[in-house]
Amino acid sequence: MESNLHTDVVVLGGGSAGIAAAIAVVRKGLRVVLIERNAYPGGKATAAEVGTVCGLHKFNKKENAEYLVRGFAREFAELLQIKSNTSPLYNADGLHYLPYDIEAFKNVSIDLLNKNNVTNYFNSVLKTVQTVNDKIVSVSVIAAGNPINIQVKAIIDCSGGSSISRAAGLPLIESEVYQAAAQIFTMTGIDETNEGRLGMIVMKAVRLAIDREELAGFYDRVYIVPGSLKNNTVSFKVGIPLVVTYAPGNIPELKTVARSFVENLSQFLISHVEVFKNAVVKSIAPDVGTRIGQRSTGKYILTEEDVLQCKKFDDAIANASWPIEEWGQNRRVSMRFIDVDDFYQIPARCLQSKNIDNLFFAGRNISATDAAIASARVMGICLQTGYAAGCLAAAAATDISMADAVAQIQTDQI
Repeated sequence: MESNLHTDVVVLGGGSAGIAAAIAVVRKGLRVVLIERNAYPGGKATAAEVGTVCGLHKFNKKENAEYLVRGFAREFAELLQIKSNTSPLYNADGLHYLPYDIEAFKNVSIDLLNKNNVTNYFNSVLKTVQTVNDKIVSVSVIAAGNPINIQVKAIIDCSGGSSISRAAGLPLIESEVYQAAAQIFTMTGIDETNEGRLGMIVMKAVRLAIDREELAGFYDRVYIVPGSLKNNTVSFKVGIPLVVTYAPGNIPELKTVARSFVENLSQFLISHVEVFKNAVVKSIAPDVGTRIGQRSTGKYILTEEDVLQCKKFDDAIANASWPIEEWGQNRRVSMRFIDVDDFYQIPARCLQSKNIDNLFFAGRNISATDAAIASARVMGICLQTGYAAGCLAAAAATDISMADAVAQIQTDQI
């Protein structure tokens, strides 16, 4: 039998954006219910074991990282850095990123959700959405096996795939093919202590095997997760040579191909590379890392030009300097950079539904083109759009004007 629940705001998706959104709602004095399909929070950050938070820092050539973000995004990053016992890394391109421990990410998230009295439903999925007069009035979910109907004043979609918009039959920003997926896996028993040197060893061995036709060409899409080499253990990210379409059966097929890739690559390294001769696969991330999916259509669609030209907006709610990072099935990563020491902004309108007055988005399904979301999808930006969406939803639930809500977000984050 279905039970009924009343709340001010529902947040769908407990990744970095959803966590930020839920906490923003509570800090505005409202009730919130967070719905997450996994048994723990973090989304792709934990289930796909991404391993680095990108998009927190200014884009420059300085060795020491400087925060570009403020407010909750910085608060979360500093807690995660302490819990993970890590420091930001940088590369020659001027990109800075924060390595993190997967369990630390889970623990920081759970602690923040508990301390802020967020009502969480894990192992839960969306069933239906009910709309009346251009507003969502309720959602039905299966929460830990039990059907619940939740009456809402506002809702935030942080699902990563625009699940609310799809359930409500709203227009979406779609593509025939999406960016290549990746699989993270971890090996232990590595006889090497220098991460840069290990990366060169792996790259050289794989390239030679491909030239000799001992491995297929796509095996060159293997990267060490930056900052992961510790105590003879390292994590790898491998590109999956299968098109991402989100058609029925596509995700399970991606997982099957990814497991086969990991098995073949790890066995090759153990058999042919001296520093791996005593190594074993310690773990494989539960989820495949899908980078972008369907996005909701908002009042404004962020574009490639907005990103590359570092556009600023009157209703800006987030600062961003990460490049347009594109992963194809047939090549290694392509990066298109903005100007050094500059940044672009994301307007509140990208977080507001074009069709539903009380529906907001954050994270990977904000209103953006394929190229724009290839920059705006990273966690440092998701934390900002999540917190902003929480503030906007709280305003909608209490009849505060969007202009006043944006002004407050700018004080907190911009």
